[in-house]
Amino acid sequence: MLNALRSFTKTLPLLLTAFLLSVAVWIMAVTSSDPSIEKAYPNNVPVEIIGQGSDLVITTDLPEKISLTLRAPTSIWNSLIAQKVPVRAVMDISGLGEGTHTVPIQVQIGIKPVEISSYSPRSATVELETLKTQQFDIRLINQGALAVGYQSNPAELSESTVLVSGAKSFVEKVSEVRAVVKLTDAKTDINQTITLQAVDANGSLIKDVSLTPDKITVTQKVFERGGYRNVVIKVVTNGQADVGFRLSSLSVYPPTVTVYSTDTALIDALPGYIETKPIDLSRKTESFEQEIDLNLPAGIQVIDNLYATVSVEITPIITTQSFSNVTVDSTGLDSPLTATILPEQVDIIVSGPLKALEAINPNDLRITLDLTGYSRGTHTLEPKYSINYPDIKVESISPTTFMVTIQ
Repeated sequence: MLNALRSFTKTLPLLLTAFLLSVAVWIMAVTSSDPSIEKAYPNNVPVEIIGQGSDLVITTDLPEKISLTLRAPTSIWNSLIAQKVPVRAVMDISGLGEGTHTVPIQVQIGIKPVEISSYSPRSATVELETLKTQQFDIRLINQGALAVGYQSNPAELSESTVLVSGAKSFVEKVSEVRAVVKLTDAKTDINQTITLQAVDANGSLIKDVSLTPDKITVTQKVFERGGYRNVVIKVVTNGQADVGFRLSSLSVYPPTVTVYSTDTALIDALPGYIETKPIDLSRKTESFEQEIDLNLPAGIQVIDNLYATVSVEITPIITTQSFSNVTVDSTGLDSPLTATILPEQVDIIVSGPLKALEAINPNDLRITLDLTGYSRGTHTLEPKYSINYPDIKVESISPTTFMVTIQ
């Protein structure tokens, strides 16, 4: 037994050496197949706040994320980059009270072996303040005024009060909470969703508080006052455009006006429109624009302009006409080539302004074929053609095919 023990004692260093060598070989094998790499972690690591008391508010700006450099085997990096492993940056403010505190940022990684080489920032300054909530009545502020001749019922708010929450020092700066409703030139009922505004005594906006609710709906009935009325403008014309022309359209600006009378019966008796003084269209051949007075009934006044601007569009009357035995000419043929065209005459239907059609002399009418690029020989063509009257368009031609012999 003693001899065996002595023998084991003698071989123990050799056994330990062999064990350490085998571990080293194993580590080298693992390292060579899955080497560790140090590099920046590419994903965002947001800073999480934990342990905040329900009666405290953070009043300082804190870092939103950290920059992080890690060392890890290649296989682990694949999981890290794919975000299969949680990587967290945590600030624990448990047990902290009002005041200014420097709090470390702790990095937590849910897998091993990973070394944290560096990260920034490593801490942040946190200022804590007591949370305060206070109720305020909502004050309605009108921006602008209704259109002239209109009035409204009192506004109805979906909520009349609001809870303002935040750091005590900020809440105590709030003088009132406003809802600003836009009334400028309104003629129809108001129905607006309005974002509430907490302001201080100077009317400056306080942003570092939360409002519950943060929006309300304001409705308000808008209607015409007695003695006022909104009516359209009706354009009156006399005369006719010149022969061959027609009135295509009329437009007026403004399209409506507000009228007023001390005698409400006169306003009620209006047919819903006010006429202009007549615009003379006699012998007109072109479009034009004209300022024209309104033809107001006795006892009626206009709140705004006493005149309107009328745009008048005059266009030619487009019609069609047929012509028979119209001579066919050619152009574009290189000298000394000549062309024989069959048929020599065609029937055509043309369109254009009436006056332009009436001015056509059938004996002067020509259809011209463009033979540019054609060489000697006989060609069956459906060619491009033109007519020697610039305002006239050829609608159809018969026959449509020409036999052209070039020599």
